[in-house]
Amino acid sequence: MSTAPHEPPREARLAALPGPEGVTAATFTVRPAPEPAPPGPGEVLVALRRLGLNAGLAHRIGGPDTAYGPGLRPGDVPESDAVVEIAASADPALPPGSFAVGKVPWRTYGAVRADALRPLPADAPRTGLEAFLTVLGHVGFTAWTGLVTVGAVRAGETVFVSGAAGGVGGCATQFARARGARVIGSAGSPEKVALLTRELGADAAFDHHTGDATELLRAAAPDGVDLAFDNVGGAQLEAAIEALRFRGRAVLCGAASQYGREQVRGPANYLRMIYQELTLRGFTVTAHEESRAAFEAEVGGWVRAGRVRSLHTRLDGFEAVPDAFAGLLAGRHTGRTVIAVEESR
Repeated sequence: MSTAPHEPPREARLAALPGPEGVTAATFTVRPAPEPAPPGPGEVLVALRRLGLNAGLAHRIGGPDTAYGPGLRPGDVPESDAVVEIAASADPALPPGSFAVGKVPWRTYGAVRADALRPLPADAPRTGLEAFLTVLGHVGFTAWTGLVTVGAVRAGETVFVSGAAGGVGGCATQFARARGARVIGSAGSPEKVALLTRELGADAAFDHHTGDATELLRAAAPDGVDLAFDNVGGAQLEAAIEALRFRGRAVLCGAASQYGREQVRGPANYLRMIYQELTLRGFTVTAHEESRAAFEAEVGGWVRAGRVRSLHTRLDGFEAVPDAFAGLLAGRHTGRTVIAVEESR
């Protein structure tokens, strides 16, 4: 650890519930945090190094408890998966100076339960920590679980990924391709469409702002799709249902287009699920922890072979958290939104 003067700890809190304009930077505030006591039994003190932001957290702002955490009210400190450096420890498996990943509060320095963290390999590169929050982290595990455990993707199938240039979507696009599927992705800008086809291996992609989602997907997949991985909901879920072949499957991972709405839009073409014998299944990755070793073995091999890569937007400094979260929901970022913190402790 650095011997430079310590930076005082800070935290990001929910400042207010969103108004009609939705989540903005003013929804959160960064403020000083209490200096933590030395770690007690089963605890470690951690310095935040990389913080991953998740769009799904928006659903819990002023909302219900979910499998991913409790509903959030003003004054609450959210939690996200992060890479941390151990500053002090009461657990020999996490010695000071080592790195770990786990779900922690939005705080630059503080105490957490040691059993909430997983040590990073001792030889893990310190210059590529973002990968442990993307392809090798929570969003990668989410994408792999949806595709493999829930969706049972098979080589030769056609897969549609909505929000394919996002954190989970970017992983799902690459993983489906690595599994031998033909991949079609949707994104929100021409630049993201180009990224999908030129760098992430998508066979086709479209900008959902340029027309009707059903027609755009039909043009990209005239013969239909076998599996849809939905991160968006709304019109794009309807498009997926329309494109699914007989006994096709849709994996419901998120609904970015519906977060913050008082009236959530469900699919109007649900009758097609009946006569096409479709399967739509939602999932939460926290219910599939038993598959983590298989995920790490397969995706770790792809990373080492250069078949998949980390897709993220990095913003530097903890003060960036409020604007970064608003930008994530507004679609201003590509891949996972990651905050880098390099403060001394």
